[in-house]
Amino acid sequence: DFEVEEVFKEEEGVLIYAPFDQFGAIQKYLEENQLEILSSGFERIPTTTSELSEEQQADVDKLLEKLEEDDDVQNVYHSMA
Repeated sequence: DFEVEEVFKEEEGVLIYAPFDQFGAIQKYLEENQLEILSSGFERIPTTTSELSEEQQADVDKLLEKLEEDDDVQNVYHSMA
């Protein structure tokens, strides 16, 4: 048994959101039932978010843009609402 938070049906297949600690169990279940896994990975979804003023949000957006432009940066996460 495992936990699943959300399931979305898409044109290519099904998108499953679950807690990180359930990843292995879900992958094993899908493989045992011959369900093709097109891709898998992790997304960091904040459990709490921060409300910012328009000015603060603009400053953070500029910072995020600069970070994403850096070739050494692979992923950028934030907790803005």
